[in-house]
Amino acid sequence: MGKVIEIKVPEYTVKKKPNYIKIGKKVDKLIEKNFSDGKYIVRAIGSQDHPKLSVNELIKKIKKLGTDKYDSKRKEVCHDEFSMYNHDMHAGKILIKNSKLVIPKSYKYKTEFGDFVYHFYEHTPIDRGYSVRIDIFLIYDAKKLERAKKIKNKNPRWARKQTERCLYKFKDPKNKKEALVGIINIL
Repeated sequence: MGKVIEIKVPEYTVKKKPNYIKIGKKVDKLIEKNFSDGKYIVRAIGSQDHPKLSVNELIKKIKKLGTDKYDSKRKEVCHDEFSMYNHDMHAGKILIKNSKLVIPKSYKYKTEFGDFVYHFYEHTPIDRGYSVRIDIFLIYDAKKLERAKKIKNKNPRWARKQTERCLYKFKDPKNKKEALVGIINIL
């Protein structure tokens, strides 16, 4: 299991529209400073999706398991859409090259973390009914995960290329902790 890094971002709230670029660049710099060049799989988590746990309790569980999937009975957001895939997590991919994050041209806001903040503020109301503040940002070694595959004979009505690009599975499901290289706690 990798390092836990804390960063104070008190201006980041979902009570009003966040400044995606300002917040994003602050966290991007932290990522660039603490992680070497390479490809990573990243997962953003809002503690409000885990109401029975404090952020610190959730981080303890993640450190122990290597994932935030600690309750097998708990259904994930968009369960029906993702249920046709053999996956462990919904996540994104980042690339660090020459000690700098490589920001895709498709991003509306030219910051890696800022793009996550944008989606969690503007798009999560569609599937949850409310905006989500990202409290925890998990960083995984991309070599230890693989893209999820469709489960045969599952209803394909939810299949979308966009969904397929964001679902991942641990290559070694018995050793998820080894894939986790860092946890960023956004205070």
